[in-house]
Amino acid sequence: MAKSLSGSTTTLHDFSVAVSQALESVKDATYEQIDRGLDRAMNYMRDKLVEATPVESGLTHDSWKGEDKYKNVRYINNTRVNEKGIPVVNLLEYGKKGKPFVRKTVAAEQQRVIDIIKGEIEHGNTE
Repeated sequence: MAKSLSGSTTTLHDFSVAVSQALESVKDATYEQIDRGLDRAMNYMRDKLVEATPVESGLTHDSWKGEDKYKNVRYINNTRVNEKGIPVVNLLEYGKKGKPFVRKTVAAEQQRVIDIIKGEIEHGNTE
């Protein structure tokens, strides 16, 4: 889900593993059920990343995008780059003057994302 940063971090890897394990626990679900759950979880996480993004110009804040290129896979990416073509989120997360927030947000929301996916699959939740 959180593929917005180049260079995998333990937090993002752990998040992917946790979501995969959650999906494995409901392996009899249909692709459609899983896709609905992933769509809801992607939108939720994108909104949480938007909320957590430091706001100066607002351009980075407004540049979060969710994508569903493949069945049962979702990506969240921030499309903002600086004048040198460097992703601004990477600078915020890893730069000397950065304000890290992506890993914290992913870690804080991991269980809620899993609950959203499983809830949709098991109960068709529409919250």
